[in-house]
Amino acid sequence: MVNSQNKGRRGELAVIAAYADQMNVRLKRDLEQWRSADHGDLLPDGDFDWPFTIEVKSYSDKTASVMHKPQWWSQVTTAAKAAGKMPVLWYKYDRRPWRVVMKMNNVSFALGGTLNHEDDHLLTMDEDACFYLSREILAARAAFLPTVQ
Repeated sequence: MVNSQNKGRRGELAVIAAYADQMNVRLKRDLEQWRSADHGDLLPDGDFDWPFTIEVKSYSDKTASVMHKPQWWSQVTTAAKAAGKMPVLWYKYDRRPWRVVMKMNNVSFALGGTLNHEDDHLLTMDEDACFYLSREILAARAAFLPTVQ
């Protein structure tokens, strides 16, 4: 029988390694996630402005589903709202590639739009698209931050 905590930890470590490899961003596991429902799984490892709350799910599904479970999105949305950040859900079913879910609102911002859309449309993508959009979101945020003099 598979230990779900170990499987979750392995998934989190895989996502941490992917961010380090693809974006040169150091993340770490948030150990408070076990004590409080309003925490994501991953935090920045160091003092830098990270706009995302990331939830990671590794799951076994005998139905061969490819969609995320609504409660997973609810969980990351609650944690992101508490932290004032953008929700990002990484999920993987056994023997399938990682999928990532973001709000279309955040994607619009990454592509030069605004964050003030009232809809809850979601975009599910592969990890390459996630890294591309994450870089664009970071660049767009940097363009709006006031410069320190």
